[in-house]
Amino acid sequence: MKKQFGVIGLGKFGTAVALSLESLGYPVLAIDYDETVIDAIKDKVSFAEIVDATNPEALEETGIKNCDTVIIAVGDVESSVLIALVLEELGINHIIAKANSQIHGRVLRKIGVKEVVTPEEEMGVRTANRITSANILDYIENSPEVDLLEYKIIHKDLIRKTLLELALRKRFGVSVIATRRGEDLIVSPSAQEKFLEGDVIFIIGRTENSFAFKEALEK
Repeated sequence: MKKQFGVIGLGKFGTAVALSLESLGYPVLAIDYDETVIDAIKDKVSFAEIVDATNPEALEETGIKNCDTVIIAVGDVESSVLIALVLEELGINHIIAKANSQIHGRVLRKIGVKEVVTPEEEMGVRTANRITSANILDYIENSPEVDLLEYKIIHKDLIRKTLLELALRKRFGVSVIATRRGEDLIVSPSAQEKFLEGDVIFIIGRTENSFAFKEALEK
């Protein structure tokens, strides 16, 4: 049986999450107190309800308890905290909450929300790292300590070299988990795989090691 998701708060972030989950084939219960917002999304998700999610009885009546994961995408601090408390009282085990600031995030964690996301902050970090290097196509902060980089092979020290010759793990503490060459994706490339100009390599490693790799090639 497929997982079911609840999304409370249908601003830009909440709407994007709800529609993305539906597009991946997961049933979504979308909740907002604004009738106009619900009217705009009701034909694009499995379920849509006009509800004040801070009201325990009204929220329970939506069937929210059938959801495996609930995402709180409400920007207002007081409302998001109240909704988190209501969801915990209803027995929702997996709650993901959006925070608009570090303080907001700390408050959510203090009341027991284990997974807090800060979309604007994460996008800011991602953008800063992308624009500081023409070679980095994408930057994803997987955790506070581990990063995944997409790196385009244009540096002369990488072209026509194998993983064995480059010894990236030994030199920088990073690992190449995949290579994209045109339309082809090579997962777990062999040590003898030679990189060609224009290849894209996917590198994973601790934050400090990823930046050591980046800086060494851009001096």
